[in-house]
Amino acid sequence: MNAYREETELALRMAKEAGSIILSYFQTSMHVETKQDNSPVTIADRKSEEALRALMEKHTPGYGIIGEEFGTQAGLTDREWVIDPIDGTKAFIHGVPLFGTLLALLEKGKPIVGVISLPALGHVVHASAGGGCKLDGKPCSVSRIASIEESLLLDGSISTMERLGHGSAWTALRTRAKLHRGWGDCYGHFLVATGRAEAMVDPIVSVWDVAPMAIILPEAGGRFSTIDGADTITGGSGISSNGLVHEEILKGMAKA
Repeated sequence: MNAYREETELALRMAKEAGSIILSYFQTSMHVETKQDNSPVTIADRKSEEALRALMEKHTPGYGIIGEEFGTQAGLTDREWVIDPIDGTKAFIHGVPLFGTLLALLEKGKPIVGVISLPALGHVVHASAGGGCKLDGKPCSVSRIASIEESLLLDGSISTMERLGHGSAWTALRTRAKLHRGWGDCYGHFLVATGRAEAMVDPIVSVWDVAPMAIILPEAGGRFSTIDGADTITGGSGISSNGLVHEEILKGMAKA
């Protein structure tokens, strides 16, 4: 029995609403602004987060909210929502459909519900604590490949890996893999959770980038951690894997 059925259904409805707003702007001419951290933002990011916040305030009054575009709103309970309205804004801006909306519900700081919605692709993966992981409403799980040599390894940007000091370590791992691709952001984590890739390594993240992964991957039979191996969503980096190759990736990514 899913103890968080109502919360999950609400998260899915909200993600669908956000997706409708986002798709109304997709592959259209938009003004793109640059935020203080040099990341881009569009009207689609802001309008969809505004809609999500309004729905959260209506249906879960008293819950806190942490969002990428409009910051933190303190709550009156031990629950809070985490929002990334468009994870993969650069892909969105370039008309590439590998972006998504991320939602997570935290209880005492731990994710209990997580959603990755890919509106341009028409797919949603979600999970809740003890409720398993589902792709488009059907149970899904990670792959059973246990070696790097047979794995598909993913990252968002090799240049970012290099800039943050992981270049040589990541090169050594990805050149051992059967296949490597730069399918990054939430799409990479989505592929791992649904058994289509073995690991996604992201060397720099914020809590809204990975909060859903910390419940989705374990419920799919995999693992999520920081590059340092900590099972946290506030560590600044993230690795999603099928669990079987996780320790080898941690060892390979460890700085000398």
